[in-house]
Amino acid sequence: MGGLTSLAASAMQALSFANTLIGVADRHHNSGQRDYDFAKAQSDLSLRNAREQAALQKEQLRLSAEQTETNRRAALRRAMARQRAQFGASGIGSGNGSAQAVLLGMFDESEEELQQRQALDSLKTAAINQGVGQQQRVNTLQLTQMKERDRLKNFGQTLQSARDIGSIIF
Repeated sequence: MGGLTSLAASAMQALSFANTLIGVADRHHNSGQRDYDFAKAQSDLSLRNAREQAALQKEQLRLSAEQTETNRRAALRRAMARQRAQFGASGIGSGNGSAQAVLLGMFDESEEELQQRQALDSLKTAAINQGVGQQQRVNTLQLTQMKERDRLKNFGQTLQSARDIGSIIF
């Protein structure tokens, strides 16, 4: 009967040991999960802010481009009118080949400026999009690293707790 009592006591100790390990692992996991959830929420908020900021920058860029285009067209009209007036004052008609060549040259220069500005705006938009994408990748990397560090820490703490409890029991 004494052997059976000793065996039952050992089984109870082993069961208590297992429950303690599960409790330690659970506490570490829950603490790490809370930290991860908080970091994830911060990351999501940061990314949302970056996207909103990017949208604002793109809208400002679009509005600026519209204003610049309006100004460019108005300046082109004024320049062409001024040039026509000069041609008229000097007795050269606007139907003359030379006059048309000058006016078309002014128009072509204006179109080149438009294309250059559009290319620059496209580069700016791509840079804005790239910044948001980079922010998202950094956030994902940081969260993954945090989760892996926490997982390794929990594993190490569980092993240490098992070692500590094992040395107490045995």
